[in-house]
Amino acid sequence: MYHTQDIKTMIFEYHWRKNVLLKQGYEYDSNSTAQYGIESVMPKAQGSQGDKVSNIVIGNSKIERMYYKHVEVVNFIDSYEQYIDNDKNFNILQLLKENVRKKEIQEIFDIGQTNLDSRIDDIIRVLYQHQASDQYNQYNQYNQ
Repeated sequence: MYHTQDIKTMIFEYHWRKNVLLKQGYEYDSNSTAQYGIESVMPKAQGSQGDKVSNIVIGNSKIERMYYKHVEVVNFIDSYEQYIDNDKNFNILQLLKENVRKKEIQEIFDIGQTNLDSRIDDIIRVLYQHQASDQYNQYNQYNQ
């Protein structure tokens, strides 16, 4: 579960994380085992820690963890933004996701810095509360 400060950081990091994913053409897929075609009948790679394939896999695991973090942040924001019921707050989040500067957002909505900060806090609160609610519901389902 993310804390409010984590969620705020995620909102402001959303733009560059999504850009990295788009630039790399990374598609997150949980099923990496071939099920069809010739790949499904080919022998699987085996070897010790000293072989070249294993070293490449170990090197790629850091990249995969980094990409997974990017996917996690983007998915979190995208999945919980639907709960923001205030139109102005929703549009502010969309602009933040597009990396529009706070000063420019203030000009677009004709609001001051305090009002914008308050609205960002409201957005964070909504995301946090729905995340907590989802985790509570999952916990209850698991324990029944």
